[in-house]
Amino acid sequence: MKILYLVAIVLTMSLLSCKKFLDEKSDKKLAVPERLDDLQALLNNENLNNAVDPGAAEVGADDFYVTDADFNSLSNEQNRRLYTWEKDNLFTIANFPNDWEYLYTLIYTANTVLENLEKIERTSSNASQYDNIKGQAYFNRARAYYNVLQLWSVGYNSSTADSDLGPVIRESTDFNKTSVRASVAKGYNYVLSDLFGAKRLLPNLSVHPLRPGRQASYGLLARVYLSMRDYGKAALYADSCLKIKAVLLDYNQISVTPTFPFARFNAEVIYESAAAIPQILNNSRAKIVPELINQYADNDLRKVLYFRNNNNGTFGWRGSYRAGQGVFPGITVDEQYLIRAECNARLGNLQIAVDDLNTLLIKRFKSGTYIPYRVNSLDILSVILKERRKELVMRGLRWTDLKRFNLEGANITLRRTANGINYELKPNDKRYALEIPQDVIAISGIEQNPR
Repeated sequence: MKILYLVAIVLTMSLLSCKKFLDEKSDKKLAVPERLDDLQALLNNENLNNAVDPGAAEVGADDFYVTDADFNSLSNEQNRRLYTWEKDNLFTIANFPNDWEYLYTLIYTANTVLENLEKIERTSSNASQYDNIKGQAYFNRARAYYNVLQLWSVGYNSSTADSDLGPVIRESTDFNKTSVRASVAKGYNYVLSDLFGAKRLLPNLSVHPLRPGRQASYGLLARVYLSMRDYGKAALYADSCLKIKAVLLDYNQISVTPTFPFARFNAEVIYESAAAIPQILNNSRAKIVPELINQYADNDLRKVLYFRNNNNGTFGWRGSYRAGQGVFPGITVDEQYLIRAECNARLGNLQIAVDDLNTLLIKRFKSGTYIPYRVNSLDILSVILKERRKELVMRGLRWTDLKRFNLEGANITLRRTANGINYELKPNDKRYALEIPQDVIAISGIEQNPR
């Protein structure tokens, strides 16, 4: 992880417009990559590129709780403050690196690759590798800025996006350039531009799930447009993603015996990324809220594959597609089915929506027990949204869903109790845009989110 800290330090310093830097480069291999293979090696670094998605949003979401004993046992004060939706002191230098450093390190790495590509001639003999590397860098930068928007900006609202505070957009590694915050609209446009570039350059399928291909770009485009509540485009790109590969795991074939039942890089994984596991989300602490666990039918295999029965009336989480603890925010086939189903339901294409929902759920229930939904039987959109939450637990998606649902008028208020004190997060509260780390504000002078 040394290289991660080095790059993060460089990135943090880049937020300050200054005249000098260190006399010697912190890592010469990173500073002067001279060949395409060097750039690919940089992109192959899992700690720099894949394992840097944020965990803070999942801490604030409503799928889990902790007991007072576990809350008080946390050594990480920031986890407690995120859990109770405090307005400030959510990220401190004492907990470096945090989600801000992780994501801007990813942006710095992508910019490093793109800048050094410009120094290498693209020829007929290296064109395929050249384009693939460029597409990977675009994808990684888009993913980073999208995640910055989910944590430090309000939900996308087309009527206010041009004025709402968005990300700091760093288009180069030049630390002399002053940092300013763009609008939410500009941030999303930047994400989309990078993803359009990625999908043009990447092959349909990557050589490994740790690298993005065109299918992953389509999948992330579907996720981005869903967060923007552009349901037509979200459906379009989910459809494009699934046309390349639409394999679903049959949960009847997954053993319930292992501590973590799902294999890493399983057939549903299109692109793997991971979040640093916040201390509070350790599977011995985080308990699934009864309101969610009680939604699973007895013949729903997700109830036994996703959750560990603690035999005391509580359930812990064990269903990560990363085959371990914590949040798995990667691009997957099941998410794309649910995006396509939800969007088609919203667009009035109910039969298409129901067909997608049934295609997914028949793979989740015990063989021979699933009763397919029909168009005229109930409110299909409500069912799909319920199944979305049940299917995509601990995928880093719920925080964004809560923001967009409340912008749709869902009026969801979150409530928690810790040490006898009741905490509440109301719909569209300013705290849905987290506080930017105070050290970043002090160094750069950028505008803090309204508290």
